[in-house]
Amino acid sequence: MINTLALVSGLITISPVLAQPTEKYVIGVENIEYLPYYDGSGTNKRDYFGFSKELLELFAKQQNIKFEFYTLPIPRLYKEFIEHHHVDFKYPDNPNWQVSYKNQHQQDINYSVPSLVTHTGIASLKDNIKLEDCKSLAKVRGFTLQGLEKLTSMPGLQVLENDNVIEMIYLLHKERVDCIYISHDVLKYNIEEFFDTPVPVFFQHQLPVDHQAFMLSSIKHPQLVKKFNVFLKDNENAIEELKQKHNFIVE
Repeated sequence: MINTLALVSGLITISPVLAQPTEKYVIGVENIEYLPYYDGSGTNKRDYFGFSKELLELFAKQQNIKFEFYTLPIPRLYKEFIEHHHVDFKYPDNPNWQVSYKNQHQQDINYSVPSLVTHTGIASLKDNIKLEDCKSLAKVRGFTLQGLEKLTSMPGLQVLENDNVIEMIYLLHKERVDCIYISHDVLKYNIEEFFDTPVPVFFQHQLPVDHQAFMLSSIKHPQLVKKFNVFLKDNENAIEELKQKHNFIVE
């Protein structure tokens, strides 16, 4: 005959181990479609997906923690991260982004080593253009035009900011802007995924191309940033497989 009291006692002993709470952290992410890197735009009723989410969740799983992804426009995201401290981490981040804003608030931000390096530059409907040919340029709202000081100092340059990469490419196809500032991976993905047109868009390799590092940043949790560095080093093969899964360009 089963000893009910012993069975209940055993369950009581085991259950706290099974129910150990997992630490939760909030990661502030951008509410734009920038695939294959990430999509936080809310399309297809999915809050956040792409390479970045899979990378961060792989790290969280190994650390036995949970990440909650908080999508916001880039300027608002920096405020929530730096001024209000409502998010524990920001991804992606880089010391060269929003420098004047960061200097203004003088927070001690801890950055990881690069989780990936993007190739970001100018794309146009014409091949082998010069910077002077970009009289108007579209870029993602909040993005920093790195490595393009010669272009940004040109008098009369019109810069249009947009939250939608697909719309940026559409503006280029309609010749409403001369150029767009975009990652080579992102350009290739969106052209193949969303545009059925024979009109090519050329990534201008001969113009300045900025190698932008995606890093994990935190003000409150420097130890987890250090653990993320170790994770990136110890999981190089798994991360490379993720990049191949999302069709990153090998440059």
